[in-house]
Amino acid sequence: PWELKKTESIDVLDAVGSNIRVDTYNWEVKRILPRLNNEINEEWISDKTRYSCDGLLKQRLDVPFIKKENKLQKSSWDEAIKLLVEKILSFQPDEVAGHIGDMVSMETALGFKKLFKLFKSKNLEFREKNFYINPSEKMNYIFNSSITGIEESDLILLIGTNPRYEATILNARIRKAFVQKKIPIYSIGNPGDLTYDYNIIGNKTDDIKKIINNEHEISKKLLSAKKPIIIIGESALELKSGKYIFEELKKFLLKNNLINENWNALNILTQNASTVGLIDLKVLPNEKEDSPSFFDNLNNKKFKFIYLMASDNLDFKKDNEFVVYQGSHGDRGAELADIILPSATYTEQNGLYENLEGRLQECKKASYPIDQALEDWKIFNQIIKRIGRQEELSNFDQLRKEVLNNVPNFSKINELPKYTETKNSNIEASFISEEVFIREIDYYYSNSISRSSKTMSECRQIRQKIKKDGTNN
Repeated sequence: PWELKKTESIDVLDAVGSNIRVDTYNWEVKRILPRLNNEINEEWISDKTRYSCDGLLKQRLDVPFIKKENKLQKSSWDEAIKLLVEKILSFQPDEVAGHIGDMVSMETALGFKKLFKLFKSKNLEFREKNFYINPSEKMNYIFNSSITGIEESDLILLIGTNPRYEATILNARIRKAFVQKKIPIYSIGNPGDLTYDYNIIGNKTDDIKKIINNEHEISKKLLSAKKPIIIIGESALELKSGKYIFEELKKFLLKNNLINENWNALNILTQNASTVGLIDLKVLPNEKEDSPSFFDNLNNKKFKFIYLMASDNLDFKKDNEFVVYQGSHGDRGAELADIILPSATYTEQNGLYENLEGRLQECKKASYPIDQALEDWKIFNQIIKRIGRQEELSNFDQLRKEVLNNVPNFSKINELPKYTETKNSNIEASFISEEVFIREIDYYYSNSISRSSKTMSECRQIRQKIKKDGTNN
């Protein structure tokens, strides 16, 4: 251990933002250990965080590639950037789209957004599935009660979420509160084994409607609780009535004074490390009710040029779109690509991330990008130079400064955001009766780093009880 260089950083494999220490030897990440932070992960980290680090050097993209005659062939940076710019300028701005991945830092996302401004395209998206977000104020997309607040609560209601797989360390807090105080935990939708006892009180949106209209037994318990917590998962917001679930629950909590300066019972459980930061940077397209969404356009083949910014989990069938993939691993995004630009992983570049509580934290550079791979902002600068807009070049410090100026309710790095009075919004949403399903998560394979990790693939095989024999290895 005395030969290892130690870097204090944060984990970006889920949205909790656990504090970690990255130990490197000769620029190779050897292990990842937890760092004590009582406000987030105490002294724990999830298995995925701890053991995925062997995936950081496997299946890495180390040189630019260009697809020629249906085969990816090694190329130079100049050639790849030249082709990219030629292609992008040959399309109309509304045929150009960008998708930002699950582990992208805020500086990178801001650089990407500015790049798209040069292309005059507004088609940017970061959600992998189309779930409802109301970005008008910060409270609407963060975990307002905070992770430490779970221990103070006296009732928890889960709606369409499986915290054990979506935010492991947050689930450990719920378990801690359950073991110490035996708090009642209820769920709408069936998440399976969460390591503690809970009651399923329904699996349809009608049950949520009953709670909001005070017709359900849980309504009384919610209103008599001093510090209740309602956790809404992305699966619930994906439903057709996702908008109704969120807006009406928020009105219900406001009406009963469960959203105030001392306690805010409204919580959204996001799954990706980049989500909260990207909403803050206003990456979300301003969709009008009647205009087609990014996902509609993607499925209807409106886009001719798609730029995947380290995005590996976007589900789309490629026809004859021209796809550029900028990222670190030869994963799902790189499979589709016509041009591959190799970039750095989260341990190889600095970056700010916001965790699900809206707490801004810094991810530190622990080693260097391999071979010809570059940090993301340097790649953007090469593209901007090639377009001939030298005045638009920006370095990392400028991007960081701009990010810090753009974050709403920002207090200090590592601190929770400031509370602001909520604006009373009268957003009407239609109710649709449907089942609240909880999307299955392939826990050990949820991102490109874990999918490249040998340890994670062994864990996954054990979980799926895949037996090896002589014929299938």
